[in-house]
Amino acid sequence: MSAPGRDFLDYMVANIEDDTPRLIYADWLEENGHELRAEFVRIQLRRAALPAWDALQVPLRLREQELMTLHGEEWLAEMPTVEGARWEGFRRGIVAEVSFASFEAMRMSAHACRAVAPVEAVTVRWPRRREGQQDVEPIAELRELTLTGNPDYEAFEWVADSPQLSTLRVLTALGLWGRSLEQLVASSFLANLKSLRLPSNNLGNPGIFALTHSATLSALEELDFSSQSRHERYIDDPVIRAAGMEALMRWPGLATVRSLKLHGNDLSRDGLRALLRSTHTGALKELSLRDSRLDAQSIAELATAQPLLRLETLDLGENILKNVGAEYVALAPCLSELKSLKLDRCEVSMTGAQLFAKKALFLGGLRQLDISHNYFGWNGLVSLLERRPAALHSLQMRDNNLSDKGAEILAISPASDTLLEVDLSQNDLGPVAVQALGNTAHLDKLLVLRLADNPINASSAAALAASSLGKRLAVLELDNFPAAPR
Repeated sequence: MSAPGRDFLDYMVANIEDDTPRLIYADWLEENGHELRAEFVRIQLRRAALPAWDALQVPLRLREQELMTLHGEEWLAEMPTVEGARWEGFRRGIVAEVSFASFEAMRMSAHACRAVAPVEAVTVRWPRRREGQQDVEPIAELRELTLTGNPDYEAFEWVADSPQLSTLRVLTALGLWGRSLEQLVASSFLANLKSLRLPSNNLGNPGIFALTHSATLSALEELDFSSQSRHERYIDDPVIRAAGMEALMRWPGLATVRSLKLHGNDLSRDGLRALLRSTHTGALKELSLRDSRLDAQSIAELATAQPLLRLETLDLGENILKNVGAEYVALAPCLSELKSLKLDRCEVSMTGAQLFAKKALFLGGLRQLDISHNYFGWNGLVSLLERRPAALHSLQMRDNNLSDKGAEILAISPASDTLLEVDLSQNDLGPVAVQALGNTAHLDKLLVLRLADNPINASSAAALAASSLGKRLAVLELDNFPAAPR
């Protein structure tokens, strides 16, 4: 029962951003014998209303994935076949994601799709020259549009002049360059846009300068200006540098932005300083500077951030911060309210781990911590657990030289009782570690345990799966068993 009836559909489309019609639909589903479908609607609604770092996301996500595995393809298959269109997924419990083979297919088939489901999210290639000369009736409920491929220059002009942009809250655009972006963001129809996502475009400073000329992007809450990874791009591909950061931080349009993604660029200490001291970043809550060529001295600038800046989510992964940089992160006042932190692949050693754990101002309120691919060792884990981070529910420690000792320490620590997700993959854990985890009197809330890429033999794995811990886990990841016991 994936496609709602006409009355439900009209009610949803007329109130597309309101959860009430979907909750009523869920009640109807349950009353008519579709309990799992009703549960799925309610789960997606609940997840959409919660912050990404909230502990309730974990059990809700696991149940959502379970329902999708059992019934997702079946529910999608119930949707009618529409030429040139493909049903892709769900939005807040309802099938509402569609990909069209072309703009011409969208023009011809959108009406047929809308007859059976709200069309909230569309993925389509940039229009070709001949397609841009034909009018496409706006889809009133469309809130998210993703444009892919390599467009002709005329495509930007046609899209920028399309009234369809006025219904959007999220726009993702690929295949851009600086001049084309300037034309797109000059559109008079973007006043309602909340999220502008321009990932992997390599727009660099020219793209930033184009963006800052926009007078219509006055309500942005999310800006994704991430570049390709430095391992994937060519040496002369454009990236954001200090001058671009300074221009962006002077742009008044940044004042409403809560989520800023700049990973893959070359920010430097000057660029980070401009960001942190800008008078327009006071609303910022989520910041990604992953793989941005930052070092420890760059991270020292966190201490100079403007007083209003209080981040909740920070991604500094794949920057060579080492011990000094980790200590700067721990002590930064602008991170005192941090909920989620990624410091993976930052070359932090055991000494740095101990300093970080002992000094972190935010550890009491932290929910998610990813410190994978460092060198914390079991001593670093001890220091972390000694702080007893009361809200921490997700701990990623893949490839950290923990050894069996680290698993034993986690198993006997009362501080582990808050954890819902733990990743100890690639830590040279053997049967001793597995036995300690299986016999633990703690980890009593754990739902997900990942132990991949460890030398764990099949008998130890089976014993863990049969233990009290193993039986209550929703996900136990155990693979790559060696041929013989260690």
